[in-house]
Amino acid sequence: MPEKYRPAMELRHLRYFVAVAETRNITHAAVRLRVAQPALSRQLADLESELGLRLFERGRQGVTLTAAGAEFQRRARALLADADRAVDAARVAGGAIAGRITLGFPTALHLDHLAPVIAEFRKEHPKVEFSFVHGLREPQMKGLREGRIEVGFVNVPGPLYGMDHAVIWRIPFRVVMSSRHRLAKRKSLEFSDLTDEGFVFCTRESRPEFYDEFFRLCANAGFRPRVVQELGGYPSVLLALIAQGVGLSVLPHFERAEGIRGLVWRTLARPQLWSDFALVWPRKAASPIVQAFVALVRERLGTEPAAGESVRGF
Repeated sequence: MPEKYRPAMELRHLRYFVAVAETRNITHAAVRLRVAQPALSRQLADLESELGLRLFERGRQGVTLTAAGAEFQRRARALLADADRAVDAARVAGGAIAGRITLGFPTALHLDHLAPVIAEFRKEHPKVEFSFVHGLREPQMKGLREGRIEVGFVNVPGPLYGMDHAVIWRIPFRVVMSSRHRLAKRKSLEFSDLTDEGFVFCTRESRPEFYDEFFRLCANAGFRPRVVQELGGYPSVLLALIAQGVGLSVLPHFERAEGIRGLVWRTLARPQLWSDFALVWPRKAASPIVQAFVALVRERLGTEPAAGESVRGF
């Protein structure tokens, strides 16, 4: 008897599989893919039949990957990324850039910093769609490694294994305090001037790398900071307390923060500290769209090295 016909594996099978593997739920994956749930279930069954393997364990709480499924997920993501790059390359060769770019960003301030370049890129390449993923450094790096983000916007220095990067925003650290503080009349300060002050600072859980580096810098200046209030979240939360005179702090000086009433920012003369933010993208997997976007950002926002110590983690 002739061998029973089995449908050949197609890219849509891989896309369906990856969506279910990421959501761990067939219903949620069906919504994301905009397909009917029964049709998605049939496609997964066809894929498992084609491979002769169980890729998922089904349960009341959803689905989980088998060992074979976990390995297949890694390979499937790579194949889909290759397919997308092939399409982008063909479009570029044909004289047009079209497709999608997913950009990670940590805060609204960072996205606002990129906004003029994104607008310019959209004008030059109207067939490119942007999607955005909010997240701090580690979630963005995970997304880059897994192919869910094409370009991240993260704090450096730090491990960037397999990634290229371009520093595009350098933010100086300054001493911030209430306008009523006794040091508010000073134009510049050194760490040694802060020995006896009470600090409003982030928790170690919220910013572990920055927290450790800050305490190291204080130790180098000969003191341990007296922290009177710790808070997680973004710097704006700390600034509200500092404006009320709870304590002072050493934070990156975003220009928008100047608008908060009751605050003054003073130059930190010694040591000079900077927070560097960079675009980051996979070294071996940059599509033509990513390459064109990075080139424009570098041209418009590229930053030259500056004297001082770059602080990681904020």
